[in-house]
Amino acid sequence: MKKTILAAFVLFSCLFGGLCVTNAVVIDFTGGTAYQADGTVLGTTDNLNLYYSVGYYIQGGMRYEFRGSGDVLANVGIVGDYYSIGAGGVVNNDVIHAHWGDVTAMVITKVGGGSFDLNYIDLTSNTQIGGGQKTGAEVSYITNNSGYSMQLPSSTWGFAYDFFGALGDGVARLYLDSNFDSVTSVTFTPYIHSYCFGLDNFYIDEPPPPPPVTPAPATLLLMGSGLLGLAAWRRFSKN
Repeated sequence: MKKTILAAFVLFSCLFGGLCVTNAVVIDFTGGTAYQADGTVLGTTDNLNLYYSVGYYIQGGMRYEFRGSGDVLANVGIVGDYYSIGAGGVVNNDVIHAHWGDVTAMVITKVGGGSFDLNYIDLTSNTQIGGGQKTGAEVSYITNNSGYSMQLPSSTWGFAYDFFGALGDGVARLYLDSNFDSVTSVTFTPYIHSYCFGLDNFYIDEPPPPPPVTPAPATLLLMGSGLLGLAAWRRFSKN
């Protein structure tokens, strides 16, 4: 009897309380399978290996396609521990990477079809210069299946260092709005001055961690005034 009551409570919570998220997944590009366009398996990502000439990649029920000239599936993608080749040393963090020109679009869908919410992504590279610092002139877009587009920020190549060893800003974290809820596909495309393009950590059907809270200048000023006032009061009290 108790098990029946517990099962009914869990079902009620899932249906009306939103406590059960059945399709939530974070795609970190580790543990998935890289394929060529014809379905040939290249290997499984493991934070060590790097696969070139990738046609598509599957992980967590999501499919990442690389499109070439004519918007057809092509062996032009890169998946794996890409940034370990840089001057910053061994990174051991798998990402998905493209060189615009070879790649004309990256298309993300659910395996077997269906809708999903894309909550946020980490942009690990969006640079005009291969393996270099961002210039700020890079323009590329993320677009949903309804045609709604957002411009992506510039992001220096890699996590901490560029190819030449210069300290960079690493990752640009992009929180997406409700236009990327209940989508059936998401497409990344270049427009101008973009060459190296890398992505990590797709939060699918799962709320992302909250963004860091930076106190407003007025709040900091008020806090500082309060601390000074408290110190002055304590000194006055002792005297």
